[in-house]
Amino acid sequence: MPMIIALTPLLIRVLKIVVPVLLGLLLLPVIIAAALLNKSTLVWPVAAPTQVVAGQTDYVATGWTISSPFGWRPNPDNPGTWELHEGLDLAGPMFCDGCPVPPMGDLEVIAVGWDLLGAAAPQDAGAGVIVEMRLQHPEEAGTVVIRYGHLQPYLVWVRTQTCTQTVDCPAYRDEAVGTVTVTCPGRVVALGMDGATRRFVAATPGVCRASVNWPGGVTPDGPVEVTFDQQIVPGETSANAAITFRGQWPPPPTPTPTPTPQPVGTPVARP
Repeated sequence: MPMIIALTPLLIRVLKIVVPVLLGLLLLPVIIAAALLNKSTLVWPVAAPTQVVAGQTDYVATGWTISSPFGWRPNPDNPGTWELHEGLDLAGPMFCDGCPVPPMGDLEVIAVGWDLLGAAAPQDAGAGVIVEMRLQHPEEAGTVVIRYGHLQPYLVWVRTQTCTQTVDCPAYRDEAVGTVTVTCPGRVVALGMDGATRRFVAATPGVCRASVNWPGGVTPDGPVEVTFDQQIVPGETSANAAITFRGQWPPPPTPTPTPTPQPVGTPVARP
């Protein structure tokens, strides 16, 4: 008995060294297989965070599932081929149009913008609008960056309207005249026109400006530049913008009266 009691601390020290090594050796095949298969070793689905204020639930904490995992998958755009999916597609009640994005932990936002700035149409290329966040516990998890993609961009509609002085002012009508410019932090993409309305999309929140350059002869009726802020507000839907610029065309020239023709044979009055 004295011998056993004397060896107990030694056995504990040995076990502290041997047991982790054995567990590491047992998990090594799993880690290697996961790396070869490009699969995550995380357990899914995970519980979604819930924020409750005065009995109001921002979103239902039913967790989310993977609709498309990380790794090789059939290419939906080219049947019969495979593509490397470089992320996880998550599905759940909190991932919906206009819903706030739930964080996966205590995170710091480090970047917001287009995934591929150099693409001709970044809203359709790569992951579209992305948010990159850094985990706030490096002492526990090291440096971990989480990226959310395929988020909803800001939409900007700019309409031009005109009227003609002394004729139909102030009954304005939509007219596709003038040059419209929209600038925001990051890159703004012009989508095209719907009649007299220009459509733009932007990815980065912040102060934006919309301006119009009217053609010669048009007198601006109101400002030619508008400043608006598409800042993300907690609990609010990120604001889109709808802007109208108005101008007035000059009045039409007064027509010169046409002389009334005289009938043939009508005597001409003489002085």
